[in-house]
Amino acid sequence: YQRRVHGDSIQVGMDGMEDKIKKLCSEQRSEEALEMCSKAIAEKGKSITSLSVRAFVYLQRSEFEKALQDVDEGLKTPSITNADKALLIEQKSKIFWEMSKLEEAIKLLEDHKHIDPKMLTIAKTLKTNCIEDYGLEFGNPTLKKIETFMNWMRDNGARFSKIRMKYYGADFRGVHAINTISSNETFLAVPRKLIITPQMGKDTEIGKMVKKSGVAISWDYLFYITLFLLEQFHDEKSWWKPYMDVYPRMVDSFPMFYSEEEKSLLKGSPMIDQIGSEIKEIKEEYDRIVKAVPAFKKFPFAEYIKNKTLVISRIFFVTMNGQKDRLMVPLADMFNHYYEKVGQTYWKYEDSDNSFIVKAQRNVPMGDAICENYGQKPNYRFLFYYGFLIDNNKKNAVYIKLRLNKADPQIDTKEKMIGASRSSYIKTFKYFENFDENEKTDKKYISYLRFIEYEGDLNAVCSYLSPQVKSVKECMYSKRKLALLPLSVENEEKALQKMKVIADKCLHKYPDSYEDDIKQLTEDKSLSFNVRNCLIFRSGEKKILKDMIEMADLGIGYLNNTVLESAFPPKFAKYLKSALKPLKEKGKQLLHYQSICLLYTSPSPRDATLSRMPSSA
Repeated sequence: YQRRVHGDSIQVGMDGMEDKIKKLCSEQRSEEALEMCSKAIAEKGKSITSLSVRAFVYLQRSEFEKALQDVDEGLKTPSITNADKALLIEQKSKIFWEMSKLEEAIKLLEDHKHIDPKMLTIAKTLKTNCIEDYGLEFGNPTLKKIETFMNWMRDNGARFSKIRMKYYGADFRGVHAINTISSNETFLAVPRKLIITPQMGKDTEIGKMVKKSGVAISWDYLFYITLFLLEQFHDEKSWWKPYMDVYPRMVDSFPMFYSEEEKSLLKGSPMIDQIGSEIKEIKEEYDRIVKAVPAFKKFPFAEYIKNKTLVISRIFFVTMNGQKDRLMVPLADMFNHYYEKVGQTYWKYEDSDNSFIVKAQRNVPMGDAICENYGQKPNYRFLFYYGFLIDNNKKNAVYIKLRLNKADPQIDTKEKMIGASRSSYIKTFKYFENFDENEKTDKKYISYLRFIEYEGDLNAVCSYLSPQVKSVKECMYSKRKLALLPLSVENEEKALQKMKVIADKCLHKYPDSYEDDIKQLTEDKSLSFNVRNCLIFRSGEKKILKDMIEMADLGIGYLNNTVLESAFPPKFAKYLKSALKPLKEKGKQLLHYQSICLLYTSPSPRDATLSRMPSSA
């Protein structure tokens, strides 16, 4: 295309500068190229050639409106030849194509086939390129919906020129760069009128009735955004229809919607219980709302739970005009996840622009998918709330429930200290794959194990409670956080023994071994998306549980002087450094202290008068 439109035929009036301009554009120096074009036009006036060349530069910069303006001005030139007109029509069709005005681009070429028969060839080429550019064949109804959506966004004030939607498969799509996006460049701005907030759900007729009824709703912002979307789905004349037509509808990849066969692959995992309890809670909420507001029944439960699940996976948390809020942002909610600590994008609500803006955090090459970081989450959260997971997730974790020992003679006092009950679990703890004593959740898990196994004076651990208390007498069965540091070699050994027993018990709940899972993942190339995710997920849990057993064995051995420090792999290095080594050193100091005590308190045959340790010692 560039050779055809900007080849040797455009030298007239530009004194051969077109080669320099093309070279500058290829080197990402379009600003200099634009200055060169404008200078030539200022010195020699506008011509079809100079306008066409400058339109080319504008196109390279994704400044489509300016490119169109120059092309249209060139087309208005008196006595324009068919050859020049053909060049400009071809150029205009390319601009339309990049703006996702696909049908306009093709129609423009076909309407001008009488000027140059090659117009039909160009149109055919664009149609062929459609699969590469958009992931769909030209004329596909889904492609038409994408085209309509992109133009609806632009027509209503959204600002974007370097990105386009691309279809990957049934209900699976992404957003790609059609031009290089520079670091810190704002490449998407979505105005307030195109953003969905909880308040918009509250302002619907049903929303007003629900609010007036006072019915209990968990996470009301999710409910009201879901309600607003349901209202739009049921309104064929909705102003939001272009967005609704490209909004995902499939939830098959979310565990709550797995088939029974797929759910059976999660047997042994805590996720099985989570699936049941989540469905139960949402159904109870739905029934409460229907009872309080019968009009809500027009939305079947299956539709409600499906859309609430999708909202959870696509919502943005922002500060807007000084208030924290949750938003649905069309197009921005189609960015896929990028699993690195620093993602490609940075987003926020810009009060001064009254828009949700997205900036690039680093250069994004042309053709790359635009991704954002959904956060450092374990696969449990990714799979349950987003319907996908991460291979080799560095922040993977397993969820474990702890409870107090019913046979503990101090259980009554311990219940009061942390507000727990012997008849139920203290809470569910998250334990990461690579144990980190400085990691809040890891510290919390091992901290509670120490507390559960502690047999000494409980007044000694009151300072580790939050809020703090001076003595156990002040504890009146209220919820308190616990951050218990290593106490003694004996207590740490018991905590590790407890950890090992729990991990072993959890492992035996799975019908298949970790090794079986890895073998199936490696050898079976026909696994479906969901089956593969189940195997990756459950093998990840098993790996962490096996690591817990290994760490417990190493730790117990180290404390008993049967395992050397060199035996610890890097993944346990932080636990060794922060807990085991200080405890061992503390034990050595205690033994040294006891030996000195023994020396000074045992009368020597040589000096029977020495009977106690000097006060200075």
